[in-house]
Amino acid sequence: MRPILNHFFIRVALAAAILFAAVEVSFGQSGLPNTEKLSVRKVRGLATNSLRMGDTYSALVYYKEWSKRKPDNVAVSFQLAELYRNSRDYAHASESYWKVLKSNGGANKYPMALYHAGDMDMQTGKYKEAKSNFIKFKRIASDMKEGWWKKLTLNKIEGCEYAISLQDSVNSAEVEHLDASINKAHIEFSPIPIDSNTLIYGSLVSEEVEFYDLDEIDSTQIPARKFYLAKKENGKWSSKGEYTDPIGETDAHIGNGALSPDGNRFYFTQCRENFQGKVICHLYYSTKEHGAWGEPEKMNDQINLPNYTTTQPTIGRESKRNQEVIYFVSDRPDGKGGLDIWFTEFHARTKRFRQPKNAGAAVNTPGTEFTPYYDISTHNLYYSSDGKVGIGGLDVYKIEGEKSKWKKDSLVHMGKAINSPADDFDFVLNTDRQTGFLVSNREGGVALMNATCCDDIYSFEFVEYVNIHLNGLVIDSTCLDEVDIFLYMKDPVTGEKYLAEELKVNPCMFNFTLEPDREYTIEAKKVGYFNDVVEVNTRNLTPADTLNKELKLTKIPKKPIVLEGILYDFDSANLTASAKESLDTGLYPIMIENPQIVIELSSHTDAKGSDAYNLKLSKERAKSVVDYMISKGIDSRRLTDAGYGESKPIAANENPDGSDNPEGRALNRRTEFEIIGELTEDEYLPEQD
Repeated sequence: MRPILNHFFIRVALAAAILFAAVEVSFGQSGLPNTEKLSVRKVRGLATNSLRMGDTYSALVYYKEWSKRKPDNVAVSFQLAELYRNSRDYAHASESYWKVLKSNGGANKYPMALYHAGDMDMQTGKYKEAKSNFIKFKRIASDMKEGWWKKLTLNKIEGCEYAISLQDSVNSAEVEHLDASINKAHIEFSPIPIDSNTLIYGSLVSEEVEFYDLDEIDSTQIPARKFYLAKKENGKWSSKGEYTDPIGETDAHIGNGALSPDGNRFYFTQCRENFQGKVICHLYYSTKEHGAWGEPEKMNDQINLPNYTTTQPTIGRESKRNQEVIYFVSDRPDGKGGLDIWFTEFHARTKRFRQPKNAGAAVNTPGTEFTPYYDISTHNLYYSSDGKVGIGGLDVYKIEGEKSKWKKDSLVHMGKAINSPADDFDFVLNTDRQTGFLVSNREGGVALMNATCCDDIYSFEFVEYVNIHLNGLVIDSTCLDEVDIFLYMKDPVTGEKYLAEELKVNPCMFNFTLEPDREYTIEAKKVGYFNDVVEVNTRNLTPADTLNKELKLTKIPKKPIVLEGILYDFDSANLTASAKESLDTGLYPIMIENPQIVIELSSHTDAKGSDAYNLKLSKERAKSVVDYMISKGIDSRRLTDAGYGESKPIAANENPDGSDNPEGRALNRRTEFEIIGELTEDEYLPEQD
């Protein structure tokens, strides 16, 4: 028989899939197998067979009976401890590990029992005892060929010290267990906020532990994990039943969804057993067209490596091209540990997903990393790990950056309340960034097999949250509508910027909620106008502060624009120092703020000298301006030079009486530019490697 409960790896992979094994036992009234009347030989056979099949909970039933009948069998005691640990029964696991450690020869035969005993103490909040165990294990770890065991042990010691230091501190957030219509007997997982009152989540809806005999029932009749919909009504969340919109009908285990920024792609995980009986999870996505979801497509084999798990998608954007980045979790080769965070990029024009890459050592450890959540607005990745300094089990962390480039000094443990001694994961924020959801098996949830067996969904609200409100206005001489506004967050050290938010103004007013102690750039774009940019700094501001910013767009003229102050050495095409300064403060910012425009730079002369000489000189002067702009980093494809000599005067070179007109000649000796075209985004932002 197999209880419908989570197995550790599968919980990590999907928090959803289940294995099933048929055994020959009778049932007691509780529905659990009745083992008391079985022979020791039968119990041993059922125990080892369940273990071989990867059936944690069935194996636990039989190993408990086996250990009760053979209390001096150290191997059985150790395996029982392992099963308690894998089923997250921390107290019983600790008790069983200590039974092994105190037995004759047990500590030498099973040295990992000491590490796991410390881990189990840590996950029940016994930090002093856990620290003592890890200090003892450090000597063992130093002799192990896998050097990362020492690193993990040192992290555990530091984590115990950190947890002790937090015991009298104020919680960072208020956490609330969701309604009983959502949190059922089995695990709930993968909360996906759609808006402030709508939530999608994963679950297997059942009120109790259920066992199935595969001699009597086909495996396809076993209930599967699915998505469900919840609504917030009168301040309380409650389930509204199954949610199938982007998924369609399937008998596979489903979970871990993520919606693309434009709302037109839904990524999710689907899990099935392979031919070896191993549960493999792969990523799928559905596309919305004309308001309707199409049939799900499996992502390519570069992403879904055969016989390796790929799961838990979250969507970010990269800073260079604003392309979609899909972060996910996988146990594929060449990772840092068992389960790592990886990423692939989606190229919108070609509809192509790129070769996945590892998110790097700043994120991944020799331990387990999973349930990533990327907050585009703040450029932060939130994820859970048991390989960093934490307060027990899987803890939630955040780090700033993208892809495999992360600011190591920005790594933050999310503190007490968000994290507990148990496992905490599936962290996700609402759009206000002050509230959100997480999943945990902490005490106080729905308990079946033990107090910390099962994962439930919790809502949270940060106790102290600071944000700054910005009100904006876009005008030319009057109020403008249909303007695209882009909010970029800037790195104060490198000057790099990435898109945090975008919206369309209609009409003229907009607002953003900004993070404190940040630098931002706001850019306004409208067809037929030059872009405008303003800089915003929120350092030393308080929540009571409101910023007001105005962006003014200027219409692109249909005639050439004269560049003031562009002078050359006498009878030469060489730019003077003052001319270069004028280009630096005049044309160059226009080209940077409007990266799509293609211009013709033209030079003109007065009528002194021969036509041929003036034409040649003007062409050389126009080219000198183009060459200077290229030297400043402007793409040569955006610049064309032209010399017109004296052929296009804008003023008379002579007065009506035939005398010289120096003012007119000065106007004719000019350099100007005219917008003659635009590059596409794919042209001016080439795809990155």
